[in-house]
Amino acid sequence: MLGNSNVRRLRFRSLRQKLNISQRQLSIDLNISESHIRNIESGRGNPDAKLLFKLSNYLKTTPEYLFPDLADVNIKRFVKESYCHYYKRSI
Repeated sequence: MLGNSNVRRLRFRSLRQKLNISQRQLSIDLNISESHIRNIESGRGNPDAKLLFKLSNYLKTTPEYLFPDLADVNIKRFVKESYCHYYKRSI
């Protein structure tokens, strides 16, 4: 994961600014509070799944590009070994 909270959301902030959209306008258009936008930009808050896709669609990009810190997730799967009693061996 990217370490510094100022760097974590740089893409979100810079893309919003590049499109000349203020935090206030974004909050009005997506029907969320302006403080929530500020918290997301600063890394103090995260969008829920629905807002993540709203923001991505609004800014015409992917969630992974917009929030690389949220996309950087390692998943460890636990696979239970199946056992077939008929053949008395692992499958």
